[in-house]
Amino acid sequence: MCGLANKAKVGFSVDYHNLVKDKNYEQHLGGLSFKLDYKIIAHSDGDIIIHTLSEAVLGALGLGDLGDWFSDTDSHNKGRNSMEMLDFCINKCNEANYIIANADITLVSDVIFLKENKQKISEFLSKYLNTQVNLKATRFEDNCETKIKCYCSCLLINKNDIH
Repeated sequence: MCGLANKAKVGFSVDYHNLVKDKNYEQHLGGLSFKLDYKIIAHSDGDIIIHTLSEAVLGALGLGDLGDWFSDTDSHNKGRNSMEMLDFCINKCNEANYIIANADITLVSDVIFLKENKQKISEFLSKYLNTQVNLKATRFEDNCETKIKCYCSCLLINKNDIH
């Protein structure tokens, strides 16, 4: 195996969920809670941003996907706070002697608009992970009220290569 594989690892993830209209629903996004007019349908708390970030970390480490660790057929995961999943992935990162060097996330929705919350989420995650987290938002452009999608790529670096 190439020596570079022990220095840096890239992970990527995409997640899709259905949405339902639900006035003033307390929805988790990026580890924070917001009153929205739509609810993300999910087995856990539906935090699609944290789901893609967590799964990108697992992918970079070669540890499968989020469903391998937090199955939606396990009743213990019903309503689970997605930050617990992220903490699990950070622990796996630490065990492998890696840190998250940065993350780039894109949320796609025609009805959930991040606006000023985009900066709040980015700052929260950057502080939580002690690294750069860039959050972008875009639309499907077809007035889709029933779907939401999120992409994330992340770079992990070996702790021994930090100078």
